[in-house]
Amino acid sequence: MNNLFKKLPGLLVAAFVVALTFASLPVSADSNAAGNPEAGSKIFKQYCAVCHSTGTNKIVGPGLEGVTSRVPQPAAEWMHKWIKNNAALLKTDTYAQKIFADNGKVSMTVFDGTLTDAQIDDVIAFLANPPKEEETASTSAAQGATAATPANNEDEGTHTTIILLIVIGTLLILSLVLRSVRKTLQGAVNKLKGVAAPADRTLWQDTKHWIATHKVATACINLFLVALFLVYGWEYLWGIDVTPGYHPSQPINFSHQVHAGTNSIACIYCHSGAEKGKVAGIPTLNVCMNCHKGIQGSNPEYKKEISKIYYAVGWDASKGAYSNPTHPVEWNRVHSLPDFAYFNHSQHVVVGKLQCQKCHGAVETFTTDQQFAPLTMGWCIDCHRQTPVHMDSNGYYAKLHQALMTKYPGKTITEADMGGLECGKCHY
Repeated sequence: MNNLFKKLPGLLVAAFVVALTFASLPVSADSNAAGNPEAGSKIFKQYCAVCHSTGTNKIVGPGLEGVTSRVPQPAAEWMHKWIKNNAALLKTDTYAQKIFADNGKVSMTVFDGTLTDAQIDDVIAFLANPPKEEETASTSAAQGATAATPANNEDEGTHTTIILLIVIGTLLILSLVLRSVRKTLQGAVNKLKGVAAPADRTLWQDTKHWIATHKVATACINLFLVALFLVYGWEYLWGIDVTPGYHPSQPINFSHQVHAGTNSIACIYCHSGAEKGKVAGIPTLNVCMNCHKGIQGSNPEYKKEISKIYYAVGWDASKGAYSNPTHPVEWNRVHSLPDFAYFNHSQHVVVGKLQCQKCHGAVETFTTDQQFAPLTMGWCIDCHRQTPVHMDSNGYYAKLHQALMTKYPGKTITEADMGGLECGKCHY
C-alpha cells in the first residue's frame, strides 16, 4: 500500500499527460474515417462531383459539407454501405429512405463493382477532411500579382510620359531664366563700356531676330521637325486600332490561367465555334454552369466571381434551381478586326491545324484576357509566308496538294503558295 502511495504522484502526472494529449485531438465522426483523402479527392472528382458538391449547395444530390456528422454513426460504416449499394440500403434503413425522399427520389449510382472497398474508404476520408480555403490563398495571391502585371506596364508608360513632360517644362523655364540672365549681364557690360542699352525686345521679337540672322540653322531645324513629324505621324497612323497587350477589365474576372492552365480545360470546350465557323464565340453562361453548379470556388476571391455567374443566370445554389431573375453580362470586347477583313476560325483551326496560341499567345497563363498579336495585314501575310501546309489527312485539298508538290518539288509548301497572298482571300 505504501508503494502505491509513493507511485501515486507519478501516475497522476502520466494520466494528466495522456488526458491532455487526447483532449487536443478533434473528437468527431470525421476522425473515424479511414483511407487516403488525396486519392479520394481524385475519385470524387471523377465519379461524384457531377451530382454533389463538397459545400452546402445542392446540384442533383445534396451538398456534402459535414456529411460525416449528419449520417448515422459510425459514419464511415454507414457511408460505405450507402456508396457501395444505396439501393440495397434503401430497403431497410429509415435514414436512407428519408434523404432519398428529401432529394426528389432521384436514384444514386450504385458503385458496387465500379469502386473497390479501398476506393470507397478513400472517398469517405476525403469527405471527412475536405480541403480548406487557406490552402489556395497563396495561389490566389500569385494570380492576383500576375493579373496586375499588364496594369503595371500601363503605369510605366504613363510615368514615362509624365517624366518627359516635366523635362520639357523644366527646359522651357530654364531657357526663360537664362534669357533673363543674359539680358541683365548684357545691360551691365554695355553700362561699363558706356554703350547705350539696346531696345527692350519681347521673346517673340528675339526669336524673329535670331531666325533672320541664322537662316541656314533655321532651315535645318525646320527640315528636322518636318521629318520627325512625318515619321511619328506615319507610326501613329499605322498604330490606329493596333493594340497588342490590350486587356480591358471584365464584369466577371475570368482567368484562363485557372481554367486552361491549372485545370487543363480544352479551348474548344468553351469556344466550340472555333471548329465550326468564322467566330470562336464567347461561351454562354450555361457552359460555365456545366461545372459551376457544383464548383463554388475554393477561396473567397473565386467564390465572389462565381457568385456573379449565379446572379447572371438566376441560379439559387441553396435550392439547386434557376429560380431567380436573370441579368445579362456586358463583356468588353478584346479582339476586333475591321469589317473589310474576313477571317474564319475553322479554316485555321481545322484545316490549317493551328494551335490557339499561334494568334492568341500563351492564353493558359493569362489571368486577364488580352490581345497578344497585332492582327495587322503584314502580320497575317508573314504568317502565310512562313506556315507550312499540312498535307496529310486533308482529302478536300488532296488534288491541289499533289499539284503543288509537283510544281515545287522538294520545297516546303506554305499557305502563300496556295494563294494565301491573294487580295480576294481576305477582302471581298
